[in-house]
Amino acid sequence: MGMKGFGINIILAVGLVFSIFGLYWMSRLNLPAGESYLWLFIIGVVFISVAVLFKLKGTNFWLEIPISRTPERGLLMLIGGMGFMGLFVIVSTLTRLQFYSPFLMAPLAFSNSLSLGAETFAALQAATSPFWTFFVSVISASVMEELVLGFAFVAMGSLLLGFGLRRLLKLDFGERGNYIWDFIMAMFFSMMCFSILHFFNGSYLNIDGSWNLSMFGYAALFRLVLNILIYRFGHTGLLFAIGVHAVNNAVFLGGDVVWRALASFPGGIILDVIFLILIIFFISSIKNVIKEARLFAKDFITFE
Repeated sequence: MGMKGFGINIILAVGLVFSIFGLYWMSRLNLPAGESYLWLFIIGVVFISVAVLFKLKGTNFWLEIPISRTPERGLLMLIGGMGFMGLFVIVSTLTRLQFYSPFLMAPLAFSNSLSLGAETFAALQAATSPFWTFFVSVISASVMEELVLGFAFVAMGSLLLGFGLRRLLKLDFGERGNYIWDFIMAMFFSMMCFSILHFFNGSYLNIDGSWNLSMFGYAALFRLVLNILIYRFGHTGLLFAIGVHAVNNAVFLGGDVVWRALASFPGGIILDVIFLILIIFFISSIKNVIKEARLFAKDFITFE
């Protein structure tokens, strides 16, 4: 068994490189979040590696690699994710319903209560420049957390709970039924891991120490919907989720920090050039981008 259509989407590859640089920078600043993200990265790599290894060895369980095969599709999904979250924020503000909160996607390295503020981002702003605050919070953290929440936990959940329970309980729903079971178990496992991480972080505690269950439940539901969008409705993939996460974290930082980061020299200028290259690529490949949009079908790496 091998992987069909295997390839590295250059946009995601650049994001992974940036996330590693962000890890290194947090480590140099001696921020506790640096160690937390390092362990998340290790857990993510181990979970993904184990799941892929079992699949390549012939274990029959549901597993999809949510990476778009073409850079055109990847860029389309990244922009789509950013637009989705941007629209979500705008509608929430204009209607005054206030159903959006940056804590829908509280950072996994976050500690202490909602009312006390996000110490991870605050510590970054106190210890470094607007550029590095933006780079770590918007780019590195988004890629790292989606790699774990949107891929690693899902893959391991399908293997551990989906396939594992089927073997232990002698369950057989037929090929399609087994894959549906595995997918449901993968979603359950990812939500369980999401809950455990934020429980230990105390991410959704009120200032009096009580749990903000409504915010926590809303965030968990939003995470579940995002995972379903990645794999099922729209097959949007990991880059869509990264786009959603990046805009959320940018809103959290505020326009002033984002603007000063992108206007800084040399880091901000380098990012501006990279963004310009992506725009040029988008325009020059517009026919293929439109084709990808019309297809709106799954183009993930698959196993055969």
